[in-house]
Amino acid sequence: MQDIINPNENLIIPEWINETYFEHVLAKDEPNYVKVLSFCPVAAIPPGENFTSAMLRVYFELEMNDGSIKTTTYILKTMLPKDKGGDEIAEFGLFPKEMMMYNTFLPAFETLYKEAGEDIKLAPKCLHTDESDGCINFIFEDLAIKKFRNVDRTKGLDLEHMICALQKLAEFHAAGSTYLDHNFSFPSEFDEGFVTHRGKKFHFEGYAKKEKSFKNSIATWGLPDTDEYIKNFPSVEQYWAQCLSSMEVDPEEFNTLTHGDFWSSNLMCNYKPSGSINQLILVDFQICKWGSPAIDLLFFLSLSAANDIRIKKFDYFVRIYWDRLIECLKLLKYKKKLPKLRDIHGSMYKKNNSFYAFFALFNHLPLILFPSEKNSNLHELMGDSEEAERLRQRIASNPALCDVLKDTYPFFYNRGLFNFEDYEKEP
Repeated sequence: MQDIINPNENLIIPEWINETYFEHVLAKDEPNYVKVLSFCPVAAIPPGENFTSAMLRVYFELEMNDGSIKTTTYILKTMLPKDKGGDEIAEFGLFPKEMMMYNTFLPAFETLYKEAGEDIKLAPKCLHTDESDGCINFIFEDLAIKKFRNVDRTKGLDLEHMICALQKLAEFHAAGSTYLDHNFSFPSEFDEGFVTHRGKKFHFEGYAKKEKSFKNSIATWGLPDTDEYIKNFPSVEQYWAQCLSSMEVDPEEFNTLTHGDFWSSNLMCNYKPSGSINQLILVDFQICKWGSPAIDLLFFLSLSAANDIRIKKFDYFVRIYWDRLIECLKLLKYKKKLPKLRDIHGSMYKKNNSFYAFFALFNHLPLILFPSEKNSNLHELMGDSEEAERLRQRIASNPALCDVLKDTYPFFYNRGLFNFEDYEKEP
């Protein structure tokens, strides 16, 4: 078998992940194989790349019926152990939602494009899903075989990657909105995203643990009005009010099925010999939510662009997205009123969507810009130990994070997205 690299030696492989579990997938995907010669599961990604699931790459060496030997790989996605953050994640219903996406909605979206004469691929092929003892599992094609790879999350996306990603996002959104034209509604599970009513304890505890380190970070940005940012930082009550506001959807606006967790590690690319992008595909559909496209735009633009274009090209990126969105809505014969560019811009500054800018900078960006280390996992980040607090302080004091926040935080602050008193109840 080929040399196998394990990017996370600390990942514990559950005993049930064995060659027997893959028999039905191999029978369908490799009908000419005779027997399994070797089987080796390893981590698919380094620590810090995914905090809500375990991702494995499974290597097979197969004897084929013509006597040849074939090596193939699959990606297996499964739930975290209960004592390693699995219990907290299970409260958000992420895996049942993703199962619906891969079994029903993503195939339907791609069919819409095929019926319109376009072969547009949105997601990797899901070969199998199952649920056993409360654990949901997925087996995917391994996109690495087709030379797909992730970008370096710590560097951000250059202009070419940003444009391709926003165009793919627009294709996904156009299909979601058109699908609703034909099918009236999505299941109630898609009324919630990162915020759920039952997740209040998780948000409160997470906020309390990270507030101190984030405020300490503000003091290092070198801005003349540091005290103002710290003084106006939200209380936990204001933060939760903003969370709840994010669940509101204006039915008069253009809405769609959002990805919900759209950032650089949730897309993969392969490349032409020249080095330019050949294909871009989306992954990880656990947080999808019905709502404004502002959800994905605020999240993605806050987190994923390289620092030299993050603010400079912000409005241009919205334009790139909108151009492709309108093109796809027309292609799919969307029945309702097409959104104007000013509508998309306006939605990004509305009170109910502002959560996605603050949550991106407060919760995700510190982790995205922090280099991988073995303790980069949800269990450690949410811990109460002194070691966990030191980890949070290291993450928040990362010079790369401060370099981004000193520009991006004031950008949103000065546009009113971080006016947290707006969420207080009228006396």
